[in-house]
Amino acid sequence: MLTKNWQQLAAAFLMLAAVLVVAPPEAGAAAPLRILLAGDSITEGSGGDTAYRCDLWDALGGAVDLVGTRTDVEDCGTAGFDADHAAQGGITTADWVDTMGPAAFALDYDAALVHIGTNDVNGVNFDWTQAYVDGLEIEYRQLIAGLRQNNPDVTIYLAQIIPCSFGPDGSGFLGCDVTHEGGQDNNGQPVEGINDVWARIAGDSSTAASPIVLVDQTAGFNLSDLKADGVHPNTSGKAKIAAKWAAALDPQLDDEVVLVEPGGRWHIRRPGQADYTFFYGNPGDVPLFGDWDGDGLDTPGMYRPSNGFAYLTNTLPSNGGVGAGEIEFFFGIPGDQVFVGDWDGINGDSLGISRNGQIFLRNTNSTGFADLEFWFGLPTDIAFGADTDGDGKDSVIVYRQSNSFAYYTDDTSQGVAPTDGQLFFGIPGDQFVMGDWDGDGIDTPGIFRGSTSTIYLRNSNDTGNADESYSWGGSTWRPVAGRSTR
Repeated sequence: MLTKNWQQLAAAFLMLAAVLVVAPPEAGAAAPLRILLAGDSITEGSGGDTAYRCDLWDALGGAVDLVGTRTDVEDCGTAGFDADHAAQGGITTADWVDTMGPAAFALDYDAALVHIGTNDVNGVNFDWTQAYVDGLEIEYRQLIAGLRQNNPDVTIYLAQIIPCSFGPDGSGFLGCDVTHEGGQDNNGQPVEGINDVWARIAGDSSTAASPIVLVDQTAGFNLSDLKADGVHPNTSGKAKIAAKWAAALDPQLDDEVVLVEPGGRWHIRRPGQADYTFFYGNPGDVPLFGDWDGDGLDTPGMYRPSNGFAYLTNTLPSNGGVGAGEIEFFFGIPGDQVFVGDWDGINGDSLGISRNGQIFLRNTNSTGFADLEFWFGLPTDIAFGADTDGDGKDSVIVYRQSNSFAYYTDDTSQGVAPTDGQLFFGIPGDQFVMGDWDGDGIDTPGIFRGSTSTIYLRNSNDTGNADESYSWGGSTWRPVAGRSTR
């Protein structure tokens, strides 16, 4: 960004600089996460209940759009409950793919929660053999392919299905505790064999564009969490299933802290799995993370102080890969601190500058004059973009490392901006970030404490203890924040 005092110098410089500018498309407010619920009665419900769906709706705070082809069993006692789902009691996976799949696959969804396979056990009236399991695997893989048919970037959450406790009922059904011939997927009860298949599919079919997350619904689920029929979850069981789904969905719903090594290696945390890592930038670059194209997802950027250029990409590099810049432009002067925010609530994120207490904000990712210019904070403060009031636009918050106070303003008009609020969070030496950690639309503080490699997050803009903390990262790593999956 340029101020008028630097116009002539910058214009001469830019005559020699090759600058690629890609203007992002306009976008409205981000839509809620659209989730397809696919399965059998473990998802639809039994005996007039809603299975885990009402508990999940409560756990997610209603901040999602549940989608499906059915809306039966609508009343769960929670106002505004979204009853849409794509599940049917008694259905096998093969029947689901053939009869429910075509309509469900055509829906628009960002994520799919899949708990299916119970009736592949319940409906078996012949020997449980490896050949039978091999046939199931074909159906399971067809289901995964179908989920991606209309939504190639869908995130698929595959359940390790819950246990059951019924035995042979005398009509030929084998039940859950049948003995069998042994084999690759017959290392225990049939449910375990089915879960082996799902685990294998998650392991070999997950992609960077459409990740498959294996959700272990069996761990911690006891037979006492089943109804008397030995198949369907009771009150405690439904709550456990919902909690597992909600925890798995968390990275798609909330902002996350992303850590960057000094050498340009980025780390995205995947709880229970190895970090998602890639290289973007050179040593000495300042990492940036923003929604440059307004699609609701944050991708890497960097500012190179050595030449004054910003390099942004709209593509999340592949796991283990190396990213390449798609947008580059000259921005600022030596000594500027560059930061990220959505200043107008329209075009996605763009860059801002803090220069000795003067703030310059530009609404497009290109070289040019500031669209907003005002004074806020001290020359040594570190500036961030943050939506502190939930209005869909970012304003500016500055962090003063000398006293661990943050000061924010919602006024971006010309002149000296007033301080609309302040908070105390962290200790000297902590690295500050802002993000929407709980999905309520309001950005709140977080810190990375390199001395202990610990992240601390708070869900309100006031002084107080962290609402969440976890150990992660290296002492010299640098935090940024945003949402990399949806």
